[in-house]
Amino acid sequence: MHKQYFKEYSPALGRDMEGMVYGHAGRPMLFIPCQDGRFSDFESLKMTETWSPWIESGKAQISAI
Repeated sequence: MHKQYFKEYSPALGRDMEGMVYGHAGRPMLFIPCQDGRFSDFESLKMTETWSPWIESGKAQISAI
């Protein structure tokens, strides 16, 4: 599975923002964790296993922020 980590400074928030993009193509989807959660919750909660058929086939591209 194609994964791309990113970390960029947000002038609006005054801090660095981290995230991960899963997949190489497909319908863009956004994962926003619960309060006090992190972008890595998508992977730690085993959602990559659930979404794997769609991510690997290029039908979905998920951005976890």
